[in-house]
Amino acid sequence: MALPRGVVLFFLLLLVAEIGTIEAKKLSKHAKKTPKSLMKEEEEEEEEENHCLSQSHQFKGFCFSSDTCAAVCMEESFHGGECKFENALRKCFCKKPC
Repeated sequence: MALPRGVVLFFLLLLVAEIGTIEAKKLSKHAKKTPKSLMKEEEEEEEEENHCLSQSHQFKGFCFSSDTCAAVCMEESFHGGECKFENALRKCFCKKPC
């Protein structure tokens, strides 16, 4: 059950066109960034590297909102928190300095 060459060529052209638009979107994202925003992103990445995560003991249920998770973690004397996937479930993890 072979496909006609025209159909295969059509799908290949669609694929190449889609890949081109994806790359263009990525480039336009980076082009819009100012030096200040790039520095802020770098600082945030460094800050994340300096934090260790510990699963919250008081958070109950599925973690849908990182804001709620952070509030619970603050009550547990952590610096913040965020929802992360673990074993296909979203759980609340608290941040603390390493």
